[in-house]
Amino acid sequence: MKKGIVLVAMVALWGCKDTPKAEPIAQPEKIEHVALEEEVTPSTTKKEILPREEKIGMDVLLPMFYDKDFYGEEVAKINSKWLALFESNGQFQVRKAKYELQVEMNECTESEVIGAISTEEEGPILFFSDTKDILKGKKETLTIKEVPLWPEAPQEYVFKGKTYVLRAEGKQMDSYLYTDDSEQEKTFKLFQDYKLYLSIDGGEEQLVLDIPHFNDTFVQLLFVGDLDNDGLLDFVFDTSAEYEQKSVELYLSKGAKHYLYLAGTTTVDFAC
Repeated sequence: MKKGIVLVAMVALWGCKDTPKAEPIAQPEKIEHVALEEEVTPSTTKKEILPREEKIGMDVLLPMFYDKDFYGEEVAKINSKWLALFESNGQFQVRKAKYELQVEMNECTESEVIGAISTEEEGPILFFSDTKDILKGKKETLTIKEVPLWPEAPQEYVFKGKTYVLRAEGKQMDSYLYTDDSEQEKTFKLFQDYKLYLSIDGGEEQLVLDIPHFNDTFVQLLFVGDLDNDGLLDFVFDTSAEYEQKSVELYLSKGAKHYLYLAGTTTVDFAC
């Protein structure tokens, strides 16, 4: 019996000897919480479109015949104080209008037509009434990159450190090939809901032209330069919407609320 007790005691002592001491539990390192930056979603808000501006302060005439019954009074406004915009070899100049009023019979409509016809060898682009905003003399201009202002082809002009972009949009309805007067084959495109915008130095766009439809015509750029001597670009457009019609619009920058305003316009209807 004593031997059994001694044996049990020895086994217990041996077990205590081999039992490892409990190691202290390592404390986890302090975790630094980093605030996650919120993901910035690019803004899809469109830039504001500045409205079209119109302040017609001058009369405009083309060196063409107008129907006397409808436009006789308009043509008769021209006088010795009027000016004319001329182009020669890419140079533009404003000088005193030299003209004579002529009345003829339109054989097609069998009605009288009246026109202010230039007496100079080279006729002007247009006549306009005397205005303090446009002075006589040579004008600083830029070479027109392309006469038609097609929607898929924005035009950029840099003038006195500022970058101007003319951008058009519209719904193309048709297209076809044709041969121009110089025997070159070109593509004509028919658009509806045409709009032309102008921006300066990447800023907001201003609506300049809004033409619902065309009938075998399209917008033509006639002048890009400084007409009113304010160091900013002015523009003249052919905005004819019908093939039996000629419309011209003159846009100035001096005194504009945004970039441009319509300062003068005229339309000749020569439908038969």
